[in-house]
Amino acid sequence: MSYLRDAGLIMALLASPLPAFAHHGSSGQFDTSTTIELAGEITRIRLVNPHAYVYFDSTDENGEVVNLRCELQSGSLLKRNGWTTDMFEIGSHISIVGSPDRTDPTTCYMSEITFENGVVASRHSTFDDDGTIEAEQRQTTRDDGTPNIDGNWAMVREEGARPGGGGQSETVLTQAGAAAIEGATSDDNPRYQCEATNIVMDWWFDQMVNTIEQGDDQITMTYGFMDLERTIYLDDTEMPDDFEPTRAGFSTGEWDDETLIVTTTGFDEGWINAPMSDGEGPGERLEGDDRPAPPEGGDRPEGARGGPPSPVKNSPELVVVEEFTLNDDGTALTRTYTFTDAVYLDAPITGSDTVTLTSDSYEAYACDDLTEERSE
Repeated sequence: MSYLRDAGLIMALLASPLPAFAHHGSSGQFDTSTTIELAGEITRIRLVNPHAYVYFDSTDENGEVVNLRCELQSGSLLKRNGWTTDMFEIGSHISIVGSPDRTDPTTCYMSEITFENGVVASRHSTFDDDGTIEAEQRQTTRDDGTPNIDGNWAMVREEGARPGGGGQSETVLTQAGAAAIEGATSDDNPRYQCEATNIVMDWWFDQMVNTIEQGDDQITMTYGFMDLERTIYLDDTEMPDDFEPTRAGFSTGEWDDETLIVTTTGFDEGWINAPMSDGEGPGERLEGDDRPAPPEGGDRPEGARGGPPSPVKNSPELVVVEEFTLNDDGTALTRTYTFTDAVYLDAPITGSDTVTLTSDSYEAYACDDLTEERSE
């Protein structure tokens, strides 16, 4: 996360001539792909149209006072939602999380504000007559018209349901794909070395909390499992010629109406289904394993418990296409996906999963490799 309060950055940016203040749309004036934090004492509040502004002073590391301001919603909308000038007491302390102006380092686009009394509000918060924030509905559409997928997401397992993603299709390997998994054992499973598996499984594995930061030009996904990080470029950015293959690959995306379509290439060789047992084929489920067990060769008898799926590797030629859609109230994000690998797969693997919006905080995974203890 970037901090504009860093004195060196402030002074470097202030050395450039600043343009006169002008009104622009958030997608043009502000860099919504970046998040900054600002804090200081309120000097002025203007609840005007087309956008209100709060002005405040911050002191840098050299003791110099820097005059800052952040854009709010329109003054008329804020007033209808219960915001008043009395909330912005002159001299009181505020902190703001938002997006920086592309050219003016003293201006930001407010996403969240914390008042001196501890009240935390977003751009869309509504206050009652007592100054208390009313329960706020999820904003399902961003200012640019795209579905709002920003926030924290986690898989919720329904009672009696299998863990993990659902609906994965049958796996058909090429001869090279079969040779690649020959002799595979659980020691080859990247999870036991505190490494990510792939961008599909890790999204729901162990029901960790994932974070999505959504901007106009790119979307950042940080997985709660193994801290896998992805950047999805929405601005026609192409994969560099010298790109080093990774477990996350290189992702580009586009909005097709209300569906986000993401294509990812640039993978290193890894696992679509990591081995859970010694030798080829499905093995017995290990205690505590949350791996899905899709049926192979027909439905299992009622109540039957299957082992983990057969191991499947991916080559560097792997292509993953994902389609993300949001439900009507913006609280469930469903993904369909397709693995295509001309080297190891004789047919694509398809599947789907759904994660739910959560108020739980994201936590770094902080994996502790206990491989040696397990083998003992």
